[in-house]
Amino acid sequence: MDDSERAQFAAELGASVNKNGGIYARGVSYGYAKKLEVAAEIKFVEALASREGKDPSLNAIAKRCRVGWHFVKKIQDELYFYGRVRRPSEILENKDILRGAGARTLDSLDRFVLLQLLREQPGRSLTSYHKLLFDYTGTVASKKTISRFFREAFPHRGGFVKPNLVPYDKFRPENKTRAYEFLYMLSHFAPERVKFGDEKSLKGQELYSKKVRRDPETGDVPVVATPSDFRNTYSITGFCSIDQRTNPIFYRIHKDNNNSLEFRNDIEDALREGFLVAGDVLVLDNVAYHTGKCNKTLADWLWESYGIFVLLLPPRCPEWNPIELAWNTLVQRLGADSYEEMEEKYGTTDTSAKAAKEELDRMDHALIWKFYMKCFKGELID
Repeated sequence: MDDSERAQFAAELGASVNKNGGIYARGVSYGYAKKLEVAAEIKFVEALASREGKDPSLNAIAKRCRVGWHFVKKIQDELYFYGRVRRPSEILENKDILRGAGARTLDSLDRFVLLQLLREQPGRSLTSYHKLLFDYTGTVASKKTISRFFREAFPHRGGFVKPNLVPYDKFRPENKTRAYEFLYMLSHFAPERVKFGDEKSLKGQELYSKKVRRDPETGDVPVVATPSDFRNTYSITGFCSIDQRTNPIFYRIHKDNNNSLEFRNDIEDALREGFLVAGDVLVLDNVAYHTGKCNKTLADWLWESYGIFVLLLPPRCPEWNPIELAWNTLVQRLGADSYEEMEEKYGTTDTSAKAAKEELDRMDHALIWKFYMKCFKGELID
């Protein structure tokens, strides 16, 4: 009898055939005898694998016992947590108890333990939570339940995100002192007179890095044709302000990487167009092309010639520069359109620069104010 005939006969009886050739009824669990058969095979394979220094293969056990992989995993978990295979009557009697395999809720202690495990090691795997929760409280919760707890039980979804990487030297005493001095000085200026500047390197590839779905039938990954702008790199010099008398964003877009001379020219453009005026405070980070080469005397020149005070950010504090949030918003917006929409809007030449210009022009004072609030709320802004 081949597999197709077996499946046909099983279907006539209201049953199904799994991929390992076993017959089962949908919605009906295997009996106790089958559980014992699988448990014995697990013990045998684990002992054999231990002697050979290998990990036991659940797929191989499922194939020998002609059951599904998930059923083998269920029996393995019962052996791990209870040391035996539970009879169906025992499971039925305890179905209303929230502790044990298949628990549907977590009590306050379970929630407390999970949160402490999270804060102890944010990158912990679901398997680690699953095992340690049982070790500490005796509660058996599925990994899916734990994942839903972090994603749905709180005001913010606790999914995996890129971490905020903070260098150790940020907390050196001299750097902390400079941070306090920066905030003290900044607190003496009116927020609308403080303008922040920085550069953003924009790669054409950022527009064409969208994920595509793998073909589920063939497993092929689709090929996407991209224009030559894919490999181009642009540098944006930008300054942001909440001063209603000026544009919220002043920027210049350059081909390739920025340098100290181009930055100096961009400062002069901002002066000519009235974005920077006497009485302003210009906050910059301490990179080489802000303070080195032709810009060694930039701060003195701006103060003596235009009455503009240059204030340098303390080391390792990009979170105090609102224009960094403008760059983040720019990249997010650039990634919102499809390849076809990008090419239809901007063509295939300088696509990145054209798209960036349009998005920067859309930013208004209200958005920049939100960035200021995010950077300094609780520090300088109530």
